Amino acid sequence: MRKSYDKTETEMSENVTRDEASLSVRKADIGAEFGLDGLKGVSIEVPVFDENCQYLVKQQNDYVFDEHMLRHIVSFLGKSSGDALYLYGPSGCGKTSMVMQTAAVLKWPVVSLTINGRFELSDLIGHPTIVSNELVFVHGPLARAMKYGYILILNEIDLADAAELSGLNDVLEGRNLVVIQNNGEVIKPHPDFRMVVTANTCGRGSRGTYHGTQLLNAAFLDRFRFIRCDYMSHDEELKLLELVAPELDAGLLSDMVKVASEIRKSHLDPMPNHIYMSVPMSTRTLVRWATLTVAYSYESDPVDAALLHAFAGRLSEEESSYVLRLKSDVMAGVTDNL
Repeated sequence: MRKSYDKTETEMSENVTRDEASLSVRKADIGAEFGLDGLKGVSIEVPVFDENCQYLVKQQNDYVFDEHMLRHIVSFLGKSSGDALYLYGPSGCGKTSMVMQTAAVLKWPVVSLTINGRFELSDLIGHPTIVSNELVFVHGPLARAMKYGYILILNEIDLADAAELSGLNDVLEGRNLVVIQNNGEVIKPHPDFRMVVTANTCGRGSRGTYHGTQLLNAAFLDRFRFIRCDYMSHDEELKLLELVAPELDAGLLSDMVKVASEIRKSHLDPMPNHIYMSVPMSTRTLVRWATLTVAYSYESDPVDAALLHAFAGRLSEEESSYVLRLKSDVMAGVTDNL
């Protein structure tokens, strides 16, 4: 006999589904809770969940919020108006982490899935499985988020087949999710349910850096708000590095940010004296470079060794040589217009 997975009766229920709806609603003072003066007076209503909910995200104390982006994300979370949110931009610029850390501060549970070329809609809805010799249905991320009012994040959405994604159109319209595999269970979208997708492209595919991205269906894309994300400003990235690698001199950290910026320019809009860089240096990689520099204190040149392992080691010989030379020029103060 097939049973609903929601009534937690088994060990697997305890480990996988301690799902629950919100206990109440509260008014969140965004400026106060995020510590940003520019957002004073901005407030939204957010659901309140049990503090033991397993889908609450751990807050990173060293996370640096982009105030402008935060305002847009908070606006969406506070009132989606029936839309989903599509965040797109270069790899490693913080699309997913921005939403995750916003949810962490607001204590709003998140379920997420990273899409790949073999993605099927059933990955989101769920599947039957055997638990304690009984066949039960395990709800997937979409079904769970819709039922309990969580934030659903789908990463790398532009890697999915457009035909498979069309199965989400009804959900994006605010209609019920019918789970045929679970005896036709009908899941009504919870008022607090939010869907956010991230991608490197805006759904138009890419012939360059982001191989495997797909041209997405216009009807699917018509159901989203689109926000372009980019790398942090110099001052924001410097602030982040000072938090994750306080052992390093502020001047060195500033030079690291300058190197990253020049590499991005060489990727997006190479100048005559720059070679084309096939890969930009993401904020994620920049942080790795700084933390490895601290860890490699035993090296004769920890900055170079860390740069090689964090970034340059995966490049072509020509690009790797250029990056190391660029780093030397920046740190010697001989580059122009940095």
